[in-house]
Amino acid sequence: MYKLKWICLVAAFFGGFASVGAQSTYELWHYYAAGSELAGINALISYANKQNPDAQIIGRIIPGNVIEMRRQLQTAFLGGKPPAVYQSSMASELKTFVEGGRLHPLTDIWNKIHGDQIFPEGVQRVVKIAGVPYGVPYDFSLINNVFYNKAIFAKIGLTPPTDWNGLVSTCDALRKAGIQPLGNAGGPFWSLYNFYAALVSTVGIDGYYKIANGELAFDGPEFRKALDLYRNTMVKSYAKNWSGKTWTQAADDVINGNTGMVMMGIWVAGYFKHAGFEAGKQFDVFPAPGTEGKVIFQMDVFAVPEGPKASVEAAEKFITAASSVEGQQTFAVLKGSLAPNVNVDPSVYDYAGAKFAKQLVAASKANAVLPNLFFLLPTNVGSELGNQIERFAIDPSDNTEKEMISTLEPLRKEALSANAYTKW
Repeated sequence: MYKLKWICLVAAFFGGFASVGAQSTYELWHYYAAGSELAGINALISYANKQNPDAQIIGRIIPGNVIEMRRQLQTAFLGGKPPAVYQSSMASELKTFVEGGRLHPLTDIWNKIHGDQIFPEGVQRVVKIAGVPYGVPYDFSLINNVFYNKAIFAKIGLTPPTDWNGLVSTCDALRKAGIQPLGNAGGPFWSLYNFYAALVSTVGIDGYYKIANGELAFDGPEFRKALDLYRNTMVKSYAKNWSGKTWTQAADDVINGNTGMVMMGIWVAGYFKHAGFEAGKQFDVFPAPGTEGKVIFQMDVFAVPEGPKASVEAAEKFITAASSVEGQQTFAVLKGSLAPNVNVDPSVYDYAGAKFAKQLVAASKANAVLPNLFFLLPTNVGSELGNQIERFAIDPSDNTEKEMISTLEPLRKEALSANAYTKW
């Protein structure tokens, strides 16, 4: 009996040490599963852990995207086991969890890192809810650029198009040469991001924000005109079987010379670089028609769930490191994105990154920096818009357009009635 008690005491003793050790390790949930994205987040975690040896962060991949992250978080909140920190998008994605009382306000950490000084005003607008910061930006990407294979363009004698007619002519020439013109990928985001160029061309910056605010109807002539432009330019030019591919597969088609162009966020530049496809020599980039002088951006932030004091403090230590010049540079250079911290020296970027940085500076001076519409809309409206635009890209028939509008417009009116729209 005495021996048994001794064994139990020893087990409890060492078990206590294991428990204490476990409390010094905290999870970061993210959905960067491969390539330059995964390399970037792993490097950032490694950097932050060196700064905070007493609060180690372990990355956990949530397969999918922001929508799957949302589902996993909802389950975790119900079970009382959310991560210490997680990858979130901006605006409505933050607002939803804030209104549910799930997120920890980051006012103290925001002041500590001087958030109002290191992040542009346009960025601040979509991480603050009622003036309170709930997300700290770390990943800033432009989503209105078209990447092209330079060797293919040179062989056929093509130059980057500067308007919609030029884009269609370029696509026709590529197809005539036996090359798929324009890559795309399946999922609720990529066709929608492509659609923004046609939308901004049609409704302008003011109209873009009117849609974000719920003021411009989906059954109105402006939105229908944007759909027509998208259908008659990009949709007609998409590569065969595009809807069954991931964005990395669409990028691979450009690398392999099977497709001439792909419109994608600037993270594809990091993917190309990771694959040995060199910017300025093997590929280059131009703004999509209608977006010259403007940028449309997608941004990810770190958000912190309400939780135990130790967990919140570990998350804040991680965010402090991640928002520093060194932390943001560590991530951005590897991933192929831009650092939202304005103190990061542009010289750290490669050929493509420098080009994107110049676009951002020019658009900022023109007050033409537009957040991704998906995240400005109420969550259900944005999600359905993404689904419907993809359906339209796959089958751009009049019947699909009719069904799309009959689905989206009631959602807009319902969201307006529920005061779900926000004037960002």
